[in-house]
Amino acid sequence: MKMVLLVFHAEFDEQIRDLVERLKLPGFTEVHRVFGTGQAGKRFETHAFPGHDTLLFSVMPDEDVPRTVQAVKAFKASLDARHKRPGGVKLFVLPVEEAA
Repeated sequence: MKMVLLVFHAEFDEQIRDLVERLKLPGFTEVHRVFGTGQAGKRFETHAFPGHDTLLFSVMPDEDVPRTVQAVKAFKASLDARHKRPGGVKLFVLPVEEAA
């Protein structure tokens, strides 16, 4: 099993939910108002560092990971092409095992 961890600017919430719906993920957890710093800069919902991110993660069988990764990569590429700036979406895949 793998955990797919997606961190994205909150402005993409609706588009990511549409993507999740199309992928028919087996389940997911979404955490709103995540703060931090990364490639796209600092996001602390302040005047100096406006905005916040959303974190979404899903545990799935290994065989479901490639289509999920490909779909997120395609979404990210479309954003990069439209906005002409990097960042806004990060995807990580981690090994995971159920413990309880």
